[in-house]
Amino acid sequence: MLPGMSSLKDMDFDEGEFFKVEAIIQSMTPNERLEKCELVVSRRHRIAKGSGTGIDQVNKLVKSFQRAKQMCKNMPNMKQLEKMMGGARWR
Repeated sequence: MLPGMSSLKDMDFDEGEFFKVEAIIQSMTPNERLEKCELVVSRRHRIAKGSGTGIDQVNKLVKSFQRAKQMCKNMPNMKQLEKMMGGARWR
């Protein structure tokens, strides 16, 4: 469930986009998935060819992943959230 969304019916998901994202991720090596190596242009071209997508779609996926990672990093952890809620655990 996503915060602020009452159900998945409210959102428009294109199954084709999910398949493209999956193909891009499957075309990466395990080290690329774990971000142990940088995705330079030549690697991005190889991923695009392997997934049957364009280089712009690979770039878009990498950029959106980096944004999501940064957003999660900026979110307060559970201890800080507990302090803000008065110290009591909320269930």
